[in-house]
Amino acid sequence: MTTLLDTNIVIAMLDNNDRFHKWAIEKFNECKTQGPMVISDIVYCEASIGMESLEAMDEAISRLGIDRIPSSNQSLFRAGRAFKHYKEVNRGPKTGVLPDYTIGAIAETAEVPLLTTNPADYTSYFPAITIIDPSATTS
Repeated sequence: MTTLLDTNIVIAMLDNNDRFHKWAIEKFNECKTQGPMVISDIVYCEASIGMESLEAMDEAISRLGIDRIPSSNQSLFRAGRAFKHYKEVNRGPKTGVLPDYTIGAIAETAEVPLLTTNPADYTSYFPAITIIDPSATTS
């Protein structure tokens, strides 16, 4: 079974000092025994902010054995609809929601679980996706 990774998982795996580092590595390895581990283009983009170069980013993704999943028109449209709904309901200045909606929509339309440390970003707008998060194992 394919598993989609949220940006926070990629960052946690690459940062030994991240509070979720150990959990992310353990869950990643557990899920990887069941199938491919993938990231979307938006996760690649967000995670690359902390990298010094394109080559460093590509090397990290390759070393971890992560593949990329393309964004379908269906998932991009679904992300836009979820973001539009958010803006209509909240009218707030919250930033960063469109990337989260894109990640959630990709998981939803591809019908794959999402490995994340922040399930709250997804549960309200994408209740059908399976979320794998540390809430059951951390205090």
